[in-house]
Amino acid sequence: MKIKIKRFTLLLVVAFAACSAVPVMAAAGGKSTQGSGSNGDDLFAQPRVLRLKIELSDSAQEALRKDPKQYVKAVVREGDKTYADVGARLKGSATFQTIDKKPGLSLKFDEFVKDQEFHGRGRILLNNAHQDPTYLMEAIGGEIFRAADVPAAKVTYARVEMNGRDLGLYVVAEAANKDFLSQYFKKAKGNLYEGSNNDVTDKLEKDGGDSSTEQTDLRALANAAKEPDLTQRWKKLTTTLDIDRFVSFAAVEVLIGHHDGYTMDKNNYRIYHDPASDQMVFLPHGLDQLFAKVDEPLIPEWKGLVAKAVLSTPSGQQKYLERMTGLLAGSFKADTIQARIKELAALIRPALAESNSGTSKAFDEAVAKLSERVAKRAAFIEQQLKAAPASK
Repeated sequence: MKIKIKRFTLLLVVAFAACSAVPVMAAAGGKSTQGSGSNGDDLFAQPRVLRLKIELSDSAQEALRKDPKQYVKAVVREGDKTYADVGARLKGSATFQTIDKKPGLSLKFDEFVKDQEFHGRGRILLNNAHQDPTYLMEAIGGEIFRAADVPAAKVTYARVEMNGRDLGLYVVAEAANKDFLSQYFKKAKGNLYEGSNNDVTDKLEKDGGDSSTEQTDLRALANAAKEPDLTQRWKKLTTTLDIDRFVSFAAVEVLIGHHDGYTMDKNNYRIYHDPASDQMVFLPHGLDQLFAKVDEPLIPEWKGLVAKAVLSTPSGQQKYLERMTGLLAGSFKADTIQARIKELAALIRPALAESNSGTSKAFDEAVAKLSERVAKRAAFIEQQLKAAPASK
């Protein structure tokens, strides 16, 4: 299959190679994701294992049992630093666990105290990795997305104790808010939508932006995607949608097997309306179940309306195949990803073993399987690309 690989291939190689030390890449609008400490980059620049102690009053715990998604006041301690009146609530859908088990948590440091921050961040997420025995998929998946110039949350780790009870290891992730958006976009005040088992034709939950409830920008995107004439559809989509980023978004979702993401399941995604370009940008979410099916076809059944609309046009199909070829030649080199998996596993293994030494064996087995699936996935897609029709 002869496909012209554009200049982005070299950029992807450089970007992912940097991830093996300190994950850094150029973001949209020429902004670097590696900025000043005021953007919280000291927290996420290099994965490590934090030590967090969370204290909840009896009344706060009872409130979370009754309404898990409503913020209550908590005290968070890290070393000799104490953060009082931190907003804490439970999070998760398939990974949801109650306050009495190992709950996923959203910690909003400025919920009750104006401008209070944790390492430059107003809000962080503590993900319980209930569906990821390796604790690595969010880190690996996010790095691959960012290397493809698709904004994705960075992660680090923490051993968490709640009211003296050891909850074990957590994945600490960036929240999708202005702190996050400002790293990738010149303007971070655009509309931010959250997609969960729905599509752009539905009324999506709005996580930020203006006060309007009309969602006219989403309707414009949906109308463009529903245009029956392929030529007119492409013209409308290139106006309303960041096409290049969306094609990269779709290619990475397929490559890493994000089967419950937008393109293949209409789930686990965000959409940001970038005020600078006046275009919609898709962002990944929920990257805790990856590489489960190594023989997922190169061109799967597209479930998301925008995925079907873009990737059923001749221009969209060609861009997709070019982008997938570029990923395999660049950021998705199996040996590079396997080395990163090994590096991160070595970082968190001691923290996992603290509560139960027997967990190390299960963890090592899960990590070995993940590393094996990465290699098999890369080989399978490479074979599928060779068999794909050449782009014109």
